[in-house]
Amino acid sequence: MQESLITKKVIAYSLKKIMQHTPFQKVSISQIMEVAEIRRQTFYNHFQDKYELLAWTYQQDISENISDFLDYEEWDKVIFRILDYFYRNQEFYRNALQVSEQNSFDHYFFQHTQELLETIINDLATRQQIEKSHDSLHFGAEFFSHAFVGITKEWLLGGCKSEPLVLAAKTSNLLEQSIDGLLSSP
Repeated sequence: MQESLITKKVIAYSLKKIMQHTPFQKVSISQIMEVAEIRRQTFYNHFQDKYELLAWTYQQDISENISDFLDYEEWDKVIFRILDYFYRNQEFYRNALQVSEQNSFDHYFFQHTQELLETIINDLATRQQIEKSHDSLHFGAEFFSHAFVGITKEWLLGGCKSEPLVLAAKTSNLLEQSIDGLLSSP
């Protein structure tokens, strides 16, 4: 099992390396495996096609940089962590955002962002001893997730003009104020 995960990570790393300078649509499985220095057939032991690899890569990156930290790190630090990760890998993610077909980055990023925001909203509600319906909290998380994903996409596609720390601070501030408003509304 561990060997399989390592192989998948090598293949994903090779895709990311290629996508630093090549649009996803022009990337071939042969190229990926050549960079990975693994025979082509091994690819098919782990992935059906390059779209599945791209989806797996997103899930790994987002999981390792958001989900794995939700239980023990303050949420504003998690927001900084993900923005900093995107900043350091911006060429790959800028290219990945151009994929609008199956397994788009937006879909996976939104899912994990919504998980993060549900945790944030629940933590703030618990801290303030406020009870809200599950539907209300879920809608708030969904709403704020769309905003966060949209701002992050714009930032990435615009060349990451502001530093991740600055964007994370602005985002965290606005989120906390907005969530406080959500929680205090009837």
